[in-house]
Amino acid sequence: MKKNAAFYAGLMIIILVSINGYVNAQTDSTASSNIYKQKLRRNKPLEDQIGYTQAIRTGNTVYVSGTMAAGYMPDQLREIMNSIKSDLAKYGATMENVVKQTIYTTDLDSFMINKVIMKSFYNGDYPTSSIVEVKRLLLPQFKVEIEIEAVLPKEQ
Repeated sequence: MKKNAAFYAGLMIIILVSINGYVNAQTDSTASSNIYKQKLRRNKPLEDQIGYTQAIRTGNTVYVSGTMAAGYMPDQLREIMNSIKSDLAKYGATMENVVKQTIYTTDLDSFMINKVIMKSFYNGDYPTSSIVEVKRLLLPQFKVEIEIEAVLPKEQ
């Protein structure tokens, strides 16, 4: 049991560092199955361990993986949206390029009370959206996770 607790504590620290500090942020490009993918890796060892890539651009579309943060719901929303904004900037995109978002939350009531924080990042130009209440996210202290898809004006 102690071994599992230590693993999850270590995993939490790695995730929080990668979310808060963009430690080891890098991009790499791969061509697999004739699809060119420009990848943004915030923390490659963690991403490889879990099995995901933080963000991928293919063609003129950018996909940003579910982004989480710890803290109270308002703080989580601010930090998540700032992280997404930063990820998009690495591809030359802004929040205006976002066409779809999916929101997972363990506390729908708290999210709805604080949604104005998330909405402020869009300046009234909202993407399509799904909001889903879930039992749990990766770690218990995460109350909301947001993933987005953005479209760039043209292939650059």
